[in-house]
Amino acid sequence: MGLGCFLGRPSSARVTHDSPLPVILWPSRWSRAGAGILRFNVPGVVQRLLSRGRETKVCRGPLPVVVGVTGHRDLRRADVQTLEKLVRSIFVELNQKYPHTPLLLLSPLAEGADRLVARVAREVGASLFVPLPLPRSLYETDFQGGDSRSEFRSLLASADGIFELPLLSGNTMDAISKLGMQRNRQYAQVGAFIAQRSQVFLSLWNGVYADGEDRVGGTADVVRFRLDGVPLGYDSAASPLNAASNGSVYHIVTPRDGESVPDHALTLRRLTPSGQTVSSADDLHRWTDHFNQDAVSQGLDLIEGKKRSKAQLLRVSTGELEGEELRLLPAARIALDYYALADCLALHFGALTRAAARRLFGWVFVAAMGFNVFHSLPHPHIPATPTLFERLLGVPWPLVVFLVASLVASLWVYRRTDEAGHQNRHQDYRALAEALRVQFFWRAAGISDNAVDHYLRKQRGALDWIRNALRACDIQAQGQPITQSATTSGRGLAVAAEQWVAEQQEYYGSRARREQVKLEKAERTVRLLALLSVGLALSLAVFLTAPLVIRSEILEAVKHAIEAPWTHGAIMLSIVGFGVTAGLLHGYNQQMARAEHTRQFTRMSELFYNARQPLDALLQSGDHTQARELLKELGEEALEENGDWVLLHRDRPLEVPHSG
Repeated sequence: MGLGCFLGRPSSARVTHDSPLPVILWPSRWSRAGAGILRFNVPGVVQRLLSRGRETKVCRGPLPVVVGVTGHRDLRRADVQTLEKLVRSIFVELNQKYPHTPLLLLSPLAEGADRLVARVAREVGASLFVPLPLPRSLYETDFQGGDSRSEFRSLLASADGIFELPLLSGNTMDAISKLGMQRNRQYAQVGAFIAQRSQVFLSLWNGVYADGEDRVGGTADVVRFRLDGVPLGYDSAASPLNAASNGSVYHIVTPRDGESVPDHALTLRRLTPSGQTVSSADDLHRWTDHFNQDAVSQGLDLIEGKKRSKAQLLRVSTGELEGEELRLLPAARIALDYYALADCLALHFGALTRAAARRLFGWVFVAAMGFNVFHSLPHPHIPATPTLFERLLGVPWPLVVFLVASLVASLWVYRRTDEAGHQNRHQDYRALAEALRVQFFWRAAGISDNAVDHYLRKQRGALDWIRNALRACDIQAQGQPITQSATTSGRGLAVAAEQWVAEQQEYYGSRARREQVKLEKAERTVRLLALLSVGLALSLAVFLTAPLVIRSEILEAVKHAIEAPWTHGAIMLSIVGFGVTAGLLHGYNQQMARAEHTRQFTRMSELFYNARQPLDALLQSGDHTQARELLKELGEEALEENGDWVLLHRDRPLEVPHSG
């Protein structure tokens, strides 16, 4: 049974189909006339994403790969069937390559390419989210005739989410109500939004770059955004310190009605930005598919685990969880659900990683001791005509133990763990969970910033899949409005202050103390073992050399006893054994990064402590604006610290330790 089989709607919600879109009617404290949101099936979003692919007996995970589209409005009627076939082949390829991952299409549903891709997406079971560049009534005036508007409304009715993008800086409602540069810039904004937030990008384009004011926001512009990065003017959260958000393009060479036919018309090719390859983009999708596969494979175990994670985050009992969730804003609920999932998977793979490390170090210890037993202790004498028992007794069993333990450590434990990727999964899922923790409390507090804009800016490459995951989570919550009651009552701020700031201060403080105790205990043990090893070696040297300098029958007797094969072997074995154990224990301590954890947890505890008292004072005075600014800054610092945690552990891969 997959995850999608047991996620349901809250008992207090009911569904109606009287309106053009499926709408959830929530309790009155959630109702509002949303500026920017038209309709949104909030509790069914994750469930519908999870259930994609049931027709093919595949239960998909919750995290989608986001597909974006741009293209010409004026398609030739004769090309439509071929274009649909090419688009369908892309969706089929994605479903086959990433069988556990649902697809989510971002399309503004403009005439032509946008709607063609949306129709195919719905046919293959993808979700549809519609970012609108203009208010809906104004947007519909751009469509030619009643049939076009009817098609738009029909596709809109099947959408999983609809939201309007805000006015760009400098634009006004009066100006965008008529044709001109400001209206074109709104179209450019929606193109930039899709280019930046999609992991797969489709372009139904003739391949001709065109300039001019009338071309701003056109297909060529959006393709540039995708390949070269989105200009700062179209993204309020963009920063010149961020690497450009760009990616490859599935380019279907598409003629325009009434214009010359381009070369290679109606063929598919792949465009990539400078420095990127097709395989690097595919690797990111594979990590998303791994996440979904892990979610599905956990099955029913994930239900209780998610409940525990949510209850722990909200600091309530599991029995109180449902009521507490219903009091949250819809966008916060989506972030909470994804947080609980990532947290459960991180805990699962964290336990597997620690167990693998213990097994690995344990087998290396056995191998080292087997070799030293063989080297230190005398070997049994085998007569000229040995019996079977004497032959078996003569086998160098300690050496066999050394070889077997070495093979088990290096080939079974290490290779199996490395191939399964338990350590990378643990680190990545924990990184995703911590970013979603910040995202959840920001949403609960009425902060509209996105964690992805402040996260893993120094750690790129393979970790970009985490940023993609955050964007996909955010898209599903995109357009979920912050209610006026939530922003003025301060309840969300109180939740963040108590369940995030206070809890994290206590958590990091206790973790710092616990790691410090473990570190000090391990270091004392290492010092003791090292002293025993050195002490035995010095004692052996003294008792073997002293009779050569001092004439004493007692010393001669002690030297004679020490030189006895079994006694000498046992002493040598103890010297080496103590040293090996000290070295492996020190190596295990290094692998667990306890010293670094102690420092990092201490810094985090101090960070949340420094924020706690000013935040309480701001809430008591009713200064909610400054309280949100403080929580926003705190979240950015927490995200940066967690990025450093990821980098720390990425630099410490699990390896077969050297025992010396």
